[in-house]
Amino acid sequence: MNRKGPLLIIAGLALVAAVASIFKLQATKRQHPSDSAAGTAQAQGDRRPFRSAVVELTFRSKSLHEGEEYLSATGHRTEYIDAAGGRRRENYERIVTTMRQSTSTEALTLIFDGTNLYTVTSNNGTRAGHVTDLREGYDYTIWEDGAAEKLHVPGATVSEQEFLGRPCKVYSISPGKTVQKWWVWNGITLRSESHFGDATTVQDTTEEAVRVEEDVEMDPGLFTMPADVTFEPVKPTVAEQLNHHKSAPWVRMKPETAIF
Repeated sequence: MNRKGPLLIIAGLALVAAVASIFKLQATKRQHPSDSAAGTAQAQGDRRPFRSAVVELTFRSKSLHEGEEYLSATGHRTEYIDAAGGRRRENYERIVTTMRQSTSTEALTLIFDGTNLYTVTSNNGTRAGHVTDLREGYDYTIWEDGAAEKLHVPGATVSEQEFLGRPCKVYSISPGKTVQKWWVWNGITLRSESHFGDATTVQDTTEEAVRVEEDVEMDPGLFTMPADVTFEPVKPTVAEQLNHHKSAPWVRMKPETAIF
């Protein structure tokens, strides 16, 4: 396979990440201080759509270069959203296959206890932990993860459609050779699709919910950091030091392809 394949794919992912960063920065500038103080249940309580929710999703992605499959991944994600208590947990796991030969198993756990965000990554059994202090506040509420709904992406079209029996707003954009769609219910992305293609490279990713439960009892242990992991503190970037607000780490611009 031409060596340009990996470079094109990496460049494409970097471009998407850069666009997402620009959109998030614009949204932060528009945010009022009272709106972004979403780190407490009291600030969110009057408008939360449910007391708690569990959302389970599956996702898959495939990248081709000159018609040859270079990278593919399948996996699942489970969200535990404690809207009443201002806490959230997400468990990810995926299997990545490279050149239809080598495979690796990757996992990611995010735990937000209302004050700190704990991140645990696992790659073929090797685990690492990091902790970020979010007491200064963050954009979005504890349940919102649909960036398209908040960022007012230029050129986006909006329609309505049911998914899993729930009314969703469907946001669609097609800048250049990229096509993306999100099905958003009460701020939560229940389904998303992404397609990129040029003369040599094609990348397709989909994610969709397979289970949604509302107002379920949450085990307090879900929001406690694992005792068997050493957590290293994450130092804020210069931009974060200058900006009081932080973008909520559970907000995403596209289906799960570059989260590890």
